[in-house]
Amino acid sequence: MSNNLQYLEKYNQNIYISILKLLFSELSDVELFLQLISDKNDFKNIDDLEKKYNSIFTHDLITKHINFKIDKIHKALYLRTPETFDKGNSYFHLTLKLSSDEIIWLDDLYNSVLSKLIKFYKHLFSKIDNYFISFNSEQLVKYQSVLTEIKKEVEVFLEFSENREIVDKREKLNIQHLSKIPFGGLFYVCHIDNISSILKLGILSHNVAHKEGLVKNDISDQSVNSLRNRFEKSLGGNIHDFAPLFLHLRNSTFFRWCKSENKNNLILLKVNPHILLADNVAFSDGNAAVRTTRFYQNIDDFNKLNWQVIKDDYWTNYPDGKRIKCSEVLVQDKIPLYYVNELLVYSEETLAKILPLFPNHLGILTSINKQIYF
Repeated sequence: MSNNLQYLEKYNQNIYISILKLLFSELSDVELFLQLISDKNDFKNIDDLEKKYNSIFTHDLITKHINFKIDKIHKALYLRTPETFDKGNSYFHLTLKLSSDEIIWLDDLYNSVLSKLIKFYKHLFSKIDNYFISFNSEQLVKYQSVLTEIKKEVEVFLEFSENREIVDKREKLNIQHLSKIPFGGLFYVCHIDNISSILKLGILSHNVAHKEGLVKNDISDQSVNSLRNRFEKSLGGNIHDFAPLFLHLRNSTFFRWCKSENKNNLILLKVNPHILLADNVAFSDGNAAVRTTRFYQNIDDFNKLNWQVIKDDYWTNYPDGKRIKCSEVLVQDKIPLYYVNELLVYSEETLAKILPLFPNHLGILTSINKQIYF
């Protein structure tokens, strides 16, 4: 098993970003502590920094992944006749390094951001023996860049955590409606070339995505797309003004994509089904490209869909089964990323390309699921 698979659970749990968040939040206290000493020009209490570091690095989350220890070491002159440690004959030695295999793997994936932050902590601690140690201007610029990067990543993580909590508190589908939806969610399929912009901007409608020049690789059938490019009175707009989601992924459209495209390039995004209760959301009783398909906006009409066909493994067993099996949910303009719960890929090869894009920061679980593909 490769490290990508071995440590995927820790990646999805955001262990790394949680450690960054904790250390970043404590950093200001350490800097303030040292600044107060500097302002008062009184170094007598600088040993209290040892207590501060002990409180930070003995946190349960930290101790599992970072090796921390503070020792007193005699200076060379006093090694032969060691006495009780004091400021004159000894200095502090701080051990602070990544220790668990998973955090070392994650640090490599994150371009060593945590390692850089730990070096910053070590430098600050060195003032316990010599307060006049300082960074040169080049070092300061580098560390400020690291701290800015950490702050940005933590803010993204916190923003999406907060948005997901808000969604979780909103009205939800009742059990009857929810039980009808296969796989426990709705699906959007895209080419891997498009996933980077999606993870930044959300799942956009055809018109918005193409207008902004964000579609690097369009897997859709252009002849079918032309049929979708029409004003639909019951939607109050062009079908292409809505981002489409499959109610059941394993339909004729996805079958065609799996056979015509390299499955390694097909990314599946699983969307929270409660989006059906959001504003400007509709659903259809079949493929939106077919003019006989009906569209609904009231969740009370959910039972009007042919769920026997939608939920069956095969559509060829039913009259008009191909159209019905492709029933959709349509979201006007954009599906925010806090509605996306999972990102599924076909292979470890694809997984390795997705992990550095950090969907985990957005609260999106990432996994391999070959079985869901044709």
